[in-house]
Amino acid sequence: MANQCVIRLMRELRQLEEDDDIGRQNEIYDVNIRDVEALIIGPPGTPYAMGFYQFQIKFPPGKVVTRDLTADLAQGLAMDPELIPLDYPEKPPLVALRTTNSGTTRFGPNLYACGKVCLSILGTWISGPNEQWNPVQGLATVLRSIQSLLDEKPVKLEPGFENHSRVEESEAYNAKIHHENLRVTVIQPLEASFRDTEGQPTQEPSRDPNGETKQYQQASPFLDMLKRRFLWYLESYKMAIDKGLKDHRSPKGGRFTLMSFEYGSNAMKGRWDYEDLKMRIERLETQIMDEIHSWPRRGLEAERQGACIAVRLRAQFEKLVPELTERTEGMVCLELVDNNPFLWRLIYHGRPMTQYDGGVLKAKIYISPNHPAEQPRVFLETPLYHVRVSPQNALIYLPLETENIGQHIDGIISSLEEERPPVNPLMTVNPAASALCWGSPQEQRQYRRNLRRSVEATLE
Repeated sequence: MANQCVIRLMRELRQLEEDDDIGRQNEIYDVNIRDVEALIIGPPGTPYAMGFYQFQIKFPPGKVVTRDLTADLAQGLAMDPELIPLDYPEKPPLVALRTTNSGTTRFGPNLYACGKVCLSILGTWISGPNEQWNPVQGLATVLRSIQSLLDEKPVKLEPGFENHSRVEESEAYNAKIHHENLRVTVIQPLEASFRDTEGQPTQEPSRDPNGETKQYQQASPFLDMLKRRFLWYLESYKMAIDKGLKDHRSPKGGRFTLMSFEYGSNAMKGRWDYEDLKMRIERLETQIMDEIHSWPRRGLEAERQGACIAVRLRAQFEKLVPELTERTEGMVCLELVDNNPFLWRLIYHGRPMTQYDGGVLKAKIYISPNHPAEQPRVFLETPLYHVRVSPQNALIYLPLETENIGQHIDGIISSLEEERPPVNPLMTVNPAASALCWGSPQEQRQYRRNLRRSVEATLE
């Protein structure tokens, strides 16, 4: 029975890794399969939009029994019997929200400040038999159920308010969540990561008089993903802050208004300060860009010290150059900037009869000395009006494999050449371009004209 539980859980985790849902990510701590961390990105169009919500998922052990795991399982698991989740899937996992500003911020009726996640299938909410957990369900079901809590109208998730029709109150509640979504889920964890690198202690979190958490107990296992997605969603964050600054309901320093259903620990409390959020977002942008620009210098230092990563990158570059030239018939070239294996330049010559016809696009690929733990960052050297290029010239793409730089190159080319990318709000890095690209026929024509003008500008 123990073996079957482990096999089931490992299969589910493997399936999640292969899932193409870019709104979810999961990690296992060390070799303890019972301890899973999951990151869910707030859905666009909700007050949770592009927020980073981290959850701890534990699979408590049942009665410990003697077991005889196969060699394959033994390679992936510690041999301590306590690590075997005997109660799963007969019982649901234990789930806790970790993104709570150290237990002070509540993110809606079902996401408590103490970390409790109120869901029928988790047994944390009384419900009918059809809504309770059963062994057919699994980890993917749990994650989808949590995603459903990040609703565009969370007030309707409050018991007794399912048919809530007071628009003004609903919008006011959303406004509070949106403010804290930016402050607590996006800004705080990234600020904490830079304090860590500056040598500040992180053992115990502290708060300022307004309840702001100053330190985190441990770094997020999703830190690199948070930094990459920050660059993806930066323009959306800035637009949300500018909108908040113009909203008369959010005066600087004013306390959040309590809704009719809020009381005691059920209340979402806080203060408005979009001016502060604007300053902090801009500072984070500078810090993240400075970090990226430091990679080539740090990489050369590592190469001088004989780091293997430098040898591997040079070998990959030398292998890729002739392969890419032959495969693209010379339309795509690679070079090392200043002979630095941690800074590549991709030169893309527009193919005839395409949207890039006659254009020459140049992109710098910054590679971290900590690759693949830190993934490459790609920036166009000249502005490009493209649905996959942010106003800050960051290009987003999805490599099939994260360790092989060749797969990153293929992902970059595919991202550029995709003439009609499918609608995916979580890949909206240029809101203005996306609105045209996925808009009416007239707006789509305008998008193509804007793109073509920016391509022509690459030759000036």
